[in-house]
Amino acid sequence: MLNQTLYKLTLVAMLSMIGIVTFAQQNDSLNDNVIDVVKTFQPILSEAIRIPVQPNPEKPEIKKPVFDYDIKEQNLQVKPTIYTIKPLSVGTMLLPKLKNNYVKIGAGNFNMPLAEVYIGSVRNKQYQVGLFAKHISANGNDAFSNFSNNTMYAYGKRFVKKGVVGADVYYHRNAVFLYGFPNDKRQLTYEPKLVYNTYDLKTHYQSLVADSNKFNYRVDVNYYLFNNPGSLSENDIQLKGKVNKKEGELPFEIEASLRFNNNTINTPLYLSELAFKRIFFDLNPQVFMEGDAFYLRGGFNASIYSDSAGAQTFIFPKAEGGFYLIPKKVTVLAGFKGNLQPNTYRSIIAENPFTTQINLLNTINRFEIYGGFKGEIGPQTSFHLLSSSARIENMLFYTHDSMNANQITSFEESKARLITLNIGLTHQWGEKWRTGLQMGVYNYELNNLKHAYTRPDFELKFNSTYNIGDKFLLKLDIFHWGERWGRTTAIINQPDKYTDVKMPAFTDANFGIDYRYSKNLSAFLQLNNLANNRYQRFYGYPVYGLNILGGFTFTF
Repeated sequence: MLNQTLYKLTLVAMLSMIGIVTFAQQNDSLNDNVIDVVKTFQPILSEAIRIPVQPNPEKPEIKKPVFDYDIKEQNLQVKPTIYTIKPLSVGTMLLPKLKNNYVKIGAGNFNMPLAEVYIGSVRNKQYQVGLFAKHISANGNDAFSNFSNNTMYAYGKRFVKKGVVGADVYYHRNAVFLYGFPNDKRQLTYEPKLVYNTYDLKTHYQSLVADSNKFNYRVDVNYYLFNNPGSLSENDIQLKGKVNKKEGELPFEIEASLRFNNNTINTPLYLSELAFKRIFFDLNPQVFMEGDAFYLRGGFNASIYSDSAGAQTFIFPKAEGGFYLIPKKVTVLAGFKGNLQPNTYRSIIAENPFTTQINLLNTINRFEIYGGFKGEIGPQTSFHLLSSSARIENMLFYTHDSMNANQITSFEESKARLITLNIGLTHQWGEKWRTGLQMGVYNYELNNLKHAYTRPDFELKFNSTYNIGDKFLLKLDIFHWGERWGRTTAIINQPDKYTDVKMPAFTDANFGIDYRYSKNLSAFLQLNNLANNRYQRFYGYPVYGLNILGGFTFTF
């Protein structure tokens, strides 16, 4: 009962409080929307308290899960299904038809006809063959007399399983006149026309081995007959072999050759026919080494020379090393070498076709040291700067015989010195313009001869080609030779009776233009010796003046 009485009293009190609050809210004397501000409120923030503890984040710990697989061994046998599918044709767009064959016909002043033809095979995995023929001649006057050049060349290659078998057949006929001073043919006691024939046959077999650790070799058998009917004849047979292999990290190479050179000469300058035989054996091994910043190679050139006077043996060590200042861009190099260079009727007359008094001595490069730089300045610019100093025995020069209007071989039979400086620069602007410059400076220190007859002390070559819209191809070639000395002998068989003559420097500029009318037909115009400078390459033999040659080329 007491609890119920307390409960009722409490309930009555709570109801009374609710009524008083409700009455106060309804009293109009209270205003909840008005606030009386006694002073301006200025909030003040307390200063931040720096925590003197650096944060140290927790590093999560990663545990590599360990998996345990239990795979049962099973032997599965699957029989392959082999069936033939029909091959798809690649069509003609991927391999367009090649037009390597052409015929070239032209004519120029000095009654100069030109005819040239080439016929060759194109894509073939079994063989490659080709045939080339050319004729050019001119009818000059007494001072710039006639010449005629005829060339025929054929080659063939057969690709076998592990190598290549090849053969080359070459015929060349060169006819010149002894028109040197004096230029009156009637003053000569014999026919001034010289006709030289060259019959050349070369065969070879070369192995094709992709693995450098295996032997790779090449074998050559060469023969040529060079003659002036009734005057001189030269038979030459050469057997040559070359082997290279990589032994460990050092690749090496061995080259050997055996050469038989037989000569006969019978001219009015000799009382009877002269015949002699020469034998050359050469052995040239060398080894290579290359690193990331350098390369080295070394070996020797050994030669055994035999003729009727006896046999001689020569051994010339050789070595070369290079350091890459800029990898694949600029290389500085230095080295030394030596070699025996045979002189033959063919090599001498190829350089100077007016030579009829010939003495066959071998030029011996006793020792040569060289060095310089080579490389690329940019992606389209390459250069080289090389200098050398050599001791050379039997250096070959040419002098003039005024009585017979011919040239004479003159050798510096002592050990003379030759110092050279060669500079070359080539640059290409895209696919349109290409230009090149070559310069050579030569200093001869001779003991017996007074001068380096017919050899220049300075030589400059410049060439440039420019393609205009694949329609016009412009070509410019400029040759410059410095001063040279010539020697003329007035009395035969008396070499001490001579006169030295200085030949001035000359510049020979040639310009050509090709116009491609279509893919099959084009026209050409060639202007040689633009300055009409009748300079003397060899003393007593002035060259032709301005020569204009033009014609057409048909490609098929």
